[in-house]
Amino acid sequence: MNNSLGRRLSIGGGDYFTVKQNFNTFFMTTTENLTINRILNAVAERKATDVHFVVGNNPIIRINGQLTDLADEEVINPEFLESLINFFAGEDKLEILKKKKEIKFAFNWLDKARFRVYIFKQKGYYSISLKLVPQQVRSLEEIGLAKAVAGFCRSKRGLIFVSGPFNSGRSSTMSAMIDFINKNIGGRILSFEEPIEQIFINQKSMIEQREVGQDVDSFSQGLASIKDEDVDVVAVSKVDSIESLELILELAESGRLVMAMVDYDSAISCLEGLISDFPQSKKQWAQDVIADYLVSIIVQRLVPTVQGGMVLAVEILIGSSSVKSLIKEGRYGNVESIIQTSRAEGMISLDYSLAELVRTGKIAQAEAIKQAVKPQVLMASLKKQ
Repeated sequence: MNNSLGRRLSIGGGDYFTVKQNFNTFFMTTTENLTINRILNAVAERKATDVHFVVGNNPIIRINGQLTDLADEEVINPEFLESLINFFAGEDKLEILKKKKEIKFAFNWLDKARFRVYIFKQKGYYSISLKLVPQQVRSLEEIGLAKAVAGFCRSKRGLIFVSGPFNSGRSSTMSAMIDFINKNIGGRILSFEEPIEQIFINQKSMIEQREVGQDVDSFSQGLASIKDEDVDVVAVSKVDSIESLELILELAESGRLVMAMVDYDSAISCLEGLISDFPQSKKQWAQDVIADYLVSIIVQRLVPTVQGGMVLAVEILIGSSSVKSLIKEGRYGNVESIIQTSRAEGMISLDYSLAELVRTGKIAQAEAIKQAVKPQVLMASLKKQ
């Protein structure tokens, strides 16, 4: 290959920069390189979770849930953004970006940090969002879920859904569950991720991580390919289609433990949403499979504390016999009542979890109300004590 050859990549309204065929060579000034490394160093040192690069704005970082401008840095112009894209993306990724106008991948920076990179187009220009990936997998104990979730991970088969909004710690919980199984139980674990964030080392388990867009074309294609494979645990970082969801249920039916990340804000909305996605001809089947194989639904929030950090609030629904019966009958409102009255069995509602955080002085009442599924339930819980 002739490394002197280049090509043009259209960013925004025109052709802005040349990318060498050897993607290790970047057209970047020393000043630009220093700026990028200074920003990434600030992200790591200030324990930010995210950084955003948008044309016309200063770089923006998120610390303890709050967005903050890096006011000392210059406003981002198209040329600097082009250098950023060159810095993060290789030749193969630039080809995908040119075709699809967006791409997600993981990026290791100087052995100091690992980022999940999302490059996308808005208002005619590309923007970049980075999420800092923890350098080490946090254990279930460290994230405060050991007592509740470790037992779910010991299940031989079934469905575990980890739900919540963006930036709620779902990826950390999924990684912690895989880590727990790897260290304590064993088996063959297959994950489908977009992109791969944490890299696992085999201990008691054999772990294979497949990246969507690189190792498989889609979640559904990857899931379909393992239906007849020797696999004990399947982890899915995104349920992106009804085809993927159907395959997840089929894998649980076939005797695998399947852990999947979804986007609902409560256990009840998760149940309703998963089943309502199916066409009428398959709704009863989906309802029956979820009822028969549900291990747990874990719903999360990361809530700002009064001391400036973040704390986990959680809702846990367990697939008990009474819960399974109600799901089969489609009586989801009654499932909510069971969550609220079954704390002795390990279930907890998100609103009760928030109320406990208020009672212990970890979060402000106003913040709890903002995060609550049903603020009136939260307030009623607070008035009881």
